[in-house]
Amino acid sequence: MTNPTPQSPVSDTTIPSNKHNPFNLTTDIRDSLSEVFCAAIHSHKSDYLTRRHWLAEHLAKEDHDKKHTEVLISLCDFSERLLKSEAQTYKAIMGSDFWIEEVTKIIQEAETV
Repeated sequence: MTNPTPQSPVSDTTIPSNKHNPFNLTTDIRDSLSEVFCAAIHSHKSDYLTRRHWLAEHLAKEDHDKKHTEVLISLCDFSERLLKSEAQTYKAIMGSDFWIEEVTKIIQEAETV
């Protein structure tokens, strides 16, 4: 019969909470979360810009289908809301406006095309 060994804590140090780390996350966890958010936002940025491009091409046609226009606009709106939501979630978890500012730039860039 073996005796169970007590598990030692992963980290003995207390991570202070502040506006840049509201959930007291370790540096490793913050790094991992940053990578996840970066990958997600870049993927959704690509989708958003592609959909905006499709909408622009569709609207450039003289005889474009109005129902198809509504679908494309809806897809663009969905992608924009998703980007904004991810940026807000990043701010809530990480305490940084970085992605909010970047998403604003992405949307402005798409509107000028």
